[in-house]
Amino acid sequence: METKEKAERYARIVAPSLLGVARRAVAAAGIEPAGSVLDAGANTGLAAFLAATVVGPDGTVVAIDPDAAFLQTGEARATAAGYRAIRWQAMALGTLPFAHESFDAVVSVHALALAADPMILLEELRRVTVEGGAVVVATWGAPRENEWIGAIERAVGRSGGPTLPRVAVVAESGNLEALVQAAGMARVEGIRFSDPLRVAGVDGLWEWAGALRLWCDPLSELSADVNARARDRLAREFDGRTRGGELVIGREMTMVRATVPPS
Repeated sequence: METKEKAERYARIVAPSLLGVARRAVAAAGIEPAGSVLDAGANTGLAAFLAATVVGPDGTVVAIDPDAAFLQTGEARATAAGYRAIRWQAMALGTLPFAHESFDAVVSVHALALAADPMILLEELRRVTVEGGAVVVATWGAPRENEWIGAIERAVGRSGGPTLPRVAVVAESGNLEALVQAAGMARVEGIRFSDPLRVAGVDGLWEWAGALRLWCDPLSELSADVNARARDRLAREFDGRTRGGELVIGREMTMVRATVPPS
């Protein structure tokens, strides 16, 4: 699948399902009008859009992501919606090319899994944030609290498909808080909250999973036989749970807010 198509699918299918966590992350960051914000791992810019509405025309939001196609999709949507405060920069989520204390706040929503080394990224987020500024990181909760992860993994694996890439950085409750604290941040506060996924039946779940960044390629490359068997297994696992055409699946988010201590 072409990268541009992946980005468009993500923006259309996955991003709307993450609006709730993006709103929470931006609110927790304490962003102020005319402020400067970094959206680290912006995907197609959902959190950046929300931050831009807060900083206004006198503020700045920098949206970074390893994949230029995702940023181009986000920029096109931002332009159409009239967001002018966002700068889009493609770069790896590791050592960042920004000076110390470049931003008043940082948000990172579902991006840790895109970093080669999440600890290096977290240390860099601390470095580029002003003293006393907030760093807010959100990602999937533990796999056992996200039934969609196990359901898709089982369906694919038991149908002869490959082992799928790990989408959950956090294996257990408290892991994300420990990572953020180890990166040198202070006043680390973690919350976990339910954010059920609502899709149009098993077909909607399969489409949503196939639009996730880490699963897009392996699911699109399944043979027709494996694809059909996997979808049949999903249908049997969720048999009887679709109501009025809607399937509701357990999904948990974990979010950590921390501040940058004096150096």
